[in-house]
Amino acid sequence: MKKTLQMILLIAAGAAAGACLHECQSRGQLQPPEAQGYTVIDTVRYYDTIPCYLPVPKQEVSLGTRITFLPVFIPGDSSNAAQDIPQICNNDVQNIPDSVAVEIPITQKEYEGAEYHAWVSGYEPRLDSIFVFPRRDLVTIREPPIKPKRWGIGVFAGYGVTPHGLQPCAGISVNYNLWNF
Repeated sequence: MKKTLQMILLIAAGAAAGACLHECQSRGQLQPPEAQGYTVIDTVRYYDTIPCYLPVPKQEVSLGTRITFLPVFIPGDSSNAAQDIPQICNNDVQNIPDSVAVEIPITQKEYEGAEYHAWVSGYEPRLDSIFVFPRRDLVTIREPPIKPKRWGIGVFAGYGVTPHGLQPCAGISVNYNLWNF
């Protein structure tokens, strides 16, 4: 009977120890990574929208001229333009040119702001608006909490067992800390 009781106690102690160890292992899986001793780095990327309406040019540079042939405007009402052409052409066909050479100045304007730099070139160039999308990264580093050290070496003073019996004593000890405060 005594051996059976010892065997039951041994099995119960083993089951209790196994349940305790299993819970200790599975509890670590439910904790966040920083609580498990890992450094966690979160990066959130977002884009700002910075509108700039009707920016003012910083400088203007002439890039030269370009000669372009443009059609000649025939005077008269636009609805009757088809009727006016034969009359003009019948009167003086030789003196009406079909196109004229025009010299067009080409310029380049530079626009600059805190978040943009733009160049626009052509005939009377103008930048109406510009939208800039700068990328911003917000990085959060979460360090694991510092675990208190349990073992240590310390100085003690108190009552202890000495070669002469129980007496007040002082010394150096190796200790295990149960609570830190």
